[in-house]
Amino acid sequence: MATLSFRVGHVYCYGCVEGVGKFVGKMKGVHSVTVKNNDSVVIEYDPDNLEMDDVQFKQIVRENIERLGFRIKNY
Repeated sequence: MATLSFRVGHVYCYGCVEGVGKFVGKMKGVHSVTVKNNDSVVIEYDPDNLEMDDVQFKQIVRENIERLGFRIKNY
């Protein structure tokens, strides 16, 4: 199991949390998507079960979080 974390600024509402998890959480190999402390997204996934390589996975996750309107503070 691997973990990917992004600081995304303030995520206050349930709809925001749901939006972040909706796409990413359905990807093969992803076990959980959690928002912690209202400012970071933590994704637990199994790299061996991804349908792409680890670098592509991280880029797709980052792009989709940004499409939801969140700015990633560090990668």
